[in-house]
Amino acid sequence: MKQSLQTFSQAAASQPAVWIGFACVCAWPWSCTSATLVYTNAGTVGSPVWLGSNLTYLIIGICGIALGLGFRKSAARLPNAAVAAIAGVCYVAASALFVLLSKLPPDYLDPGYATISYIWPAFAGIGQTLLFLEWMKAFGRTGPKKTIAFVVCGSVLGTALIFSLNFIPQTLRELMPAAVGACGALCAFLMAKRSDGDNGEETRSSGIFPEKTRAPWKLLVTAAVAGFSFGTFQSLSFSGSFGTTAWYTFGVVGFLVASVLFALITLGLRMNFNYMIYRISFVIMATGAFLCLFGTEISAWGYGVYCIGYRCLDMLIWCLCAYLIRHRSVSPVWLGGLVIGTLLFGRFFGFEMFTILHPLPASTDVSLLIATVLFLLLLTALSLVSHNNLLEAWGMAKPGEAPGDSEILDSSCDQIGTLYRLSERERDVLRRIAQGKSRADIGVDLVLSEETVKTHIRHIYQKCGIHSRKELDEMVEARVREIKDDRIDLTQQDAAE
Repeated sequence: MKQSLQTFSQAAASQPAVWIGFACVCAWPWSCTSATLVYTNAGTVGSPVWLGSNLTYLIIGICGIALGLGFRKSAARLPNAAVAAIAGVCYVAASALFVLLSKLPPDYLDPGYATISYIWPAFAGIGQTLLFLEWMKAFGRTGPKKTIAFVVCGSVLGTALIFSLNFIPQTLRELMPAAVGACGALCAFLMAKRSDGDNGEETRSSGIFPEKTRAPWKLLVTAAVAGFSFGTFQSLSFSGSFGTTAWYTFGVVGFLVASVLFALITLGLRMNFNYMIYRISFVIMATGAFLCLFGTEISAWGYGVYCIGYRCLDMLIWCLCAYLIRHRSVSPVWLGGLVIGTLLFGRFFGFEMFTILHPLPASTDVSLLIATVLFLLLLTALSLVSHNNLLEAWGMAKPGEAPGDSEILDSSCDQIGTLYRLSERERDVLRRIAQGKSRADIGVDLVLSEETVKTHIRHIYQKCGIHSRKELDEMVEARVREIKDDRIDLTQQDAAE
């Protein structure tokens, strides 16, 4: 735990632009909400703000998936200055239009302003997508353990920023969305500039990636369900007694609590992705949804509990993507585009459910929405918690755990055995060779004759394409170094499987 905290603090101190910018990107939508809570139009069903909020999710979903599929084999990108500039302009424009629309009366029907309701989500969607993918690249470069530090620090800072908005005048509060968005774009520029100037390490995010890469369908299903549930709760924030200022307050508090819980389960308890996603995050989200079924008096508490689980899941998705990018040599644009696009498409359809059910009596549509969310969360958790996720190389991975030397050595031998299709007995022999044991010692351990051990070693040499124990030792040592440097490439292992 001490070593984890030391790595945590070192990572945060070494790259402040990563987590400060991440805080701004995550806090931007909340800063928009905070700036416009005093205006009736910001929470009226069918208003330009309401329509634009949902269209933003759709645009991010489309842009994310389109970019992901377009750059499946590479991480080609615009120049860093261009990405930051485009995102900054988009954030400022979206912020200004959002605040302007929120100030209008709910029954204001001027065609010009109706057009703007479709323009501002385009700016917001493009800006968010560009920076989401930039952070996906950054987290992929640093790996899952450092990503834990970045997302926790970013979440705490983002929550503090949102809280601070309650203590400034309304005039300044309306300027904060543009300022937060511009700060996020600036951090993206500084972050990318640092990666461009780092010639000491070759990163996968700048190269050509394997053509045959399996999409992590379980992760995509998980993201879609989580996005649907969050979109549903956001739609409820527009509904009469359920959509109250208390919901906003409890949601922000939930995000802060989630940061502490996330650090505990990753660094303290060192749980794997299966347990953290399906037995903690999804269960907390379902508990919050269940509490909301008891009526408006307790709904704000339920929403706060839900936000704890959702924010934990959101941070886990960033860490999981960092793990897959780092360990499986996939394009961060491809993976990030698919995951972000799927998550935001889920939000869009969750938000749309309220549009479909809104004509029903208030108690009916709210109950149906919450019950649907609760059912989907529990069904997904029960269906996908299986340890079979190990076959996708992430279910049993522990992002907050640094393996010991013996575990790394065993993992290296297992990977070599899978890659070269060694038999179980040949793998047993390989592990003992890697431990430096002689043929006689290996025979004693495995209850085999020395001649049989010699035959197994010869078969290992043949399958691995080597001719001596020295070459075998060098192969194992190279694999150990890759794991210690967090640079292992499992693409060939997938092909072997």
